[in-house]
Amino acid sequence: MRFRVENLGPLREAEIDLGKDLIVLTGPNNTGKTYLAWSVYGLHRLRATMEALIADPALTAFLASKGSETDFGGTSPDWQAILEKTAAGCQASLSRIFASAPETFEKARVSLVGGPDLAARAASHARDLPGILAAMPALPADEPQISTIRDLVVLLKIRSWVFPNCILFPAERIAVNMFAKELALKRTELVSELLEADAGTNAALVLQRRAGRYAWPIRDSLQVANDLANIAKEKSPFADLADDLERVVLGGKVVVSDLGELSFAHDGGSDRPLPVHLTASVVKSLASLVFYFRHMAKQGDFLIIDEPELNLHPDNQRKIARVLAKAVNRGFKIMMSTHSDYVLRELNHLVMLSDPKESVSQVIDELGYDRASILPPEKLGVYLFKEQTAQPVPVTVDGFQVETIEREIAALNADAQAIYAARFG
Repeated sequence: MRFRVENLGPLREAEIDLGKDLIVLTGPNNTGKTYLAWSVYGLHRLRATMEALIADPALTAFLASKGSETDFGGTSPDWQAILEKTAAGCQASLSRIFASAPETFEKARVSLVGGPDLAARAASHARDLPGILAAMPALPADEPQISTIRDLVVLLKIRSWVFPNCILFPAERIAVNMFAKELALKRTELVSELLEADAGTNAALVLQRRAGRYAWPIRDSLQVANDLANIAKEKSPFADLADDLERVVLGGKVVVSDLGELSFAHDGGSDRPLPVHLTASVVKSLASLVFYFRHMAKQGDFLIIDEPELNLHPDNQRKIARVLAKAVNRGFKIMMSTHSDYVLRELNHLVMLSDPKESVSQVIDELGYDRASILPPEKLGVYLFKEQTAQPVPVTVDGFQVETIEREIAALNADAQAIYAARFG
């Protein structure tokens, strides 16, 4: 499935393949990477409306079969019609997604095109439906709502295949981790002021004066940050990925305090965890991702991470690339924006190490790479943002090159040579 935008922020046009398991957005600042990533988040947050799916006659016929037809075959839904309705919903919601004035997005356009893989994936997943339905609790056959319940189960499964649950970790995650409680308190004070206002008070003026406007990714991150204690009661089957981040990058454990706030206990340090605002910037940057893998992660989730290298030393930038590649191989879909040559080169290494040659297998062991992090090139989509568009970067078993970064490294080396020549020549 391909996602296309036009006239969105600094982007004249851009199209990316959402079918890739790891999508890398890179390029100079202010070229539209965040605009595109947040739009994709908004698309998935809307999660293909029920009306768009139910209205499709072929899908209705499939639902009527109660999942007994495991091959979509002649009842294949009109996926393109469904995608068009969903894209239109996303386009209409752009001002809400970005918490901006509607006129900002008057000329913006969003479209979705389903490739041949979409129907094939749906047909593959549909083979699991009879088992899912059979596992549902037995209910009296004469209950009129049974058909509706079964249809809803199938519908939700199909929706999750096309538009998986999406979680975005914005660049503002450090501020969210530090100030979520204070921001929540400000909102509570605002509600109290509105409730206590005189009957003649113009509530709209109060809201305009006092209320902050948060884009969906920020607002959703704040909601999670203010509900950590409850969410922490859940245990994810992917907690080992949280362990990896703590062990190889953070050097300690991320925990939730009695006050419901993120804290950090450094390995070999004090027994008393530190509040996250007193920790190193690397902890502030990655604590929410650790918490997600330990308590929220579900098979097939779609993660969007803005600059995973934020505040990381070069060695940790390489390590985070390996952990995220491992997550991709565990069934997660990940989109990341990055400016880091270390992250990009490490991804290159993971792709090149997918070569089946015996000599490559030996160097994997010699260099201490985890085979669970090796990336086949077909899983990776790389896009260079420049000249108001997103240009696809070819990815092969030999890796890929990002020209803007390679050019800057070459310029840096040339300057170094000229400086050394001037001093010692």
